[in-house]
Amino acid sequence: MRIFLPIEIKVREFDAKLLFALFAAERGWECVLGGQMELIERMPRFDPGLYIDKSTAISKREWFKRCRALGHHLAAWDEEGLIYLNDEIYHATRMDPEAFGLTDLFFAWGDHQTRTALSAYGDAADRIRPVGNPRMDLLRPEFRGFCDDRVDALRRAHGRMLLINANFALANYARGQEAAERVFDPYPLGRRRDLVAGWRNFQEAGLRGFMEAAETLHEHFPDHTIVIRPSPSESADPWRQRFEGRARFVVSKIGNVVEWIRAADAVVHWNCTTAVEAYLLGIPAVAYRCATSEVYETPLAIACSREAFTPDDLCEHVHRAVERNAEAEALVRARAEPLLRQHLASFEGPTSCERILDAIAAHDWPPRRRLPPDVPWIKRAWRAWLRLVRRPDPADVRYYREKFPGLTVEEARAATAAFARVTGRFGRVRIAPVVRNVIQVRPS
Repeated sequence: MRIFLPIEIKVREFDAKLLFALFAAERGWECVLGGQMELIERMPRFDPGLYIDKSTAISKREWFKRCRALGHHLAAWDEEGLIYLNDEIYHATRMDPEAFGLTDLFFAWGDHQTRTALSAYGDAADRIRPVGNPRMDLLRPEFRGFCDDRVDALRRAHGRMLLINANFALANYARGQEAAERVFDPYPLGRRRDLVAGWRNFQEAGLRGFMEAAETLHEHFPDHTIVIRPSPSESADPWRQRFEGRARFVVSKIGNVVEWIRAADAVVHWNCTTAVEAYLLGIPAVAYRCATSEVYETPLAIACSREAFTPDDLCEHVHRAVERNAEAEALVRARAEPLLRQHLASFEGPTSCERILDAIAAHDWPPRRRLPPDVPWIKRAWRAWLRLVRRPDPADVRYYREKFPGLTVEEARAATAAFARVTGRFGRVRIAPVVRNVIQVRPS
């Protein structure tokens, strides 16, 4: 079995997908992983295998058709399927009926996402597996030490830290406001202008509140560095313009958020998956609800956190978090764990990697044949020539490189060595280059 793993946002996905590939190699399987664009370009040259995409959104529809025509099987999980606003918005942004229908298996984070999927695709129960996501495996005690060296380096560089995880892509989109206005146009949600406008307004209020919150925390916690981490789709520019160069402020998108969370004394967030990650890592999180909404806030992220509504509230809760106030931690635990068991299949027991690989092994994969191209050869040649001579939009190139700055065999081997060090496993694995930014992981 050969499995293909595209990476869209490297800091979010690489470590987890490499860990998944290492588990697969232990079973005798080969994984090919790398930058999403580079891997897609290479797919016609591979013999048929299993391609696991990171969503079933409408943007995947044409690629899924082509992938199946190339003879590959298709599966998917949703990198953003743990934290979402409600079923309606989820289906209007993350699950396209045609793209979802082209998958053989869909790996859900847990029962909650499974229920959401079945609310629209009731006949798909035999294809949906509530198995978790490899990113959550990184947070388990047996794996989290993989980034110990990076955590130590952050602490040496910045001292004691408070981590602010920004999450304002609609209000502060990395590709600019004009692009933000059109971001949902291809999706069904684009027809709900009122809903999108309300969501953007809500994020704008949050962005203003968090800008002020950073100043407040800087003033009230003089022994801490305030680290601001914009979301992958968010522009870092407004944060840098206001804070970069000032003492005890750091604005960074570099590295996996896991290492930053572990290095921090506390996390402040806005409706963010990092609240769940912090909780599972044992680092207290504060949901700063400087603006509130019954529509645009996520119960799971709030449940995993202390709640603050004003700057004074925020300082008080962060102080308790830094001091590890036992009463506050007990209240969060009582609220969070019942919800986590609904949302995360791999909260306990076998890892997500193991559950996904078990599901793949148990599934019937009849051979698929490669279909002849449905585009005339002269048109395909024309498209290939255009790809060679057409200059891509510099803004598109910058955005892609920020999300995926590259991948080398050396860094994959170094990360594998870190996993081997903390687990005592993965010693019989070979990592080799395929093409630029794409690597192969297989048994040695």
